[in-house]
Amino acid sequence: MSASLVLHIVCPTQKRGFAACMSFCFVCLLAYGLASGARRDLSLGVVIFTACALSIVSVAAWALYRNFVFRDELYIAPAGELPPIELAFRPDEIRAVRLLPAPEAWTPEAKWDALGFGHGRIEIETATHRYHFGAGLDQREAEAALERIQGFCLAQRGMPVAA
Repeated sequence: MSASLVLHIVCPTQKRGFAACMSFCFVCLLAYGLASGARRDLSLGVVIFTACALSIVSVAAWALYRNFVFRDELYIAPAGELPPIELAFRPDEIRAVRLLPAPEAWTPEAKWDALGFGHGRIEIETATHRYHFGAGLDQREAEAALERIQGFCLAQRGMPVAA
């Protein structure tokens, strides 16, 4: 398939320093707590603390993955086989594409975004679902990606997608 007939956008990794720093601090504190608790005794409290510590370490590992490995990916193709990713569409499936406003700093969405768990600010609406794309994009990059998506859909369908 020709490259001009396919729109494939891959966002950069987020690399949020706050999430990386907090994950590192949690892991260090938990390692110290586990080591000092296990030296003294293996009571029920130490076992419960270990279970809680492992859950926190898994969240920290997830934050590190989302910040340094995960890349949001969008694939739009009018024909052919779509790849097995969540954000793979045909242009005629897309009803609307819009850029959502940035969340205010005190909202839960902004706090999740600061940890690297944000979903992206570009909303792609289909007949069945609304998808979020653009994790890791700043304002300028999100606007450029939105223009590329709208331009591609306009070129393929002959009519613009709603904003």
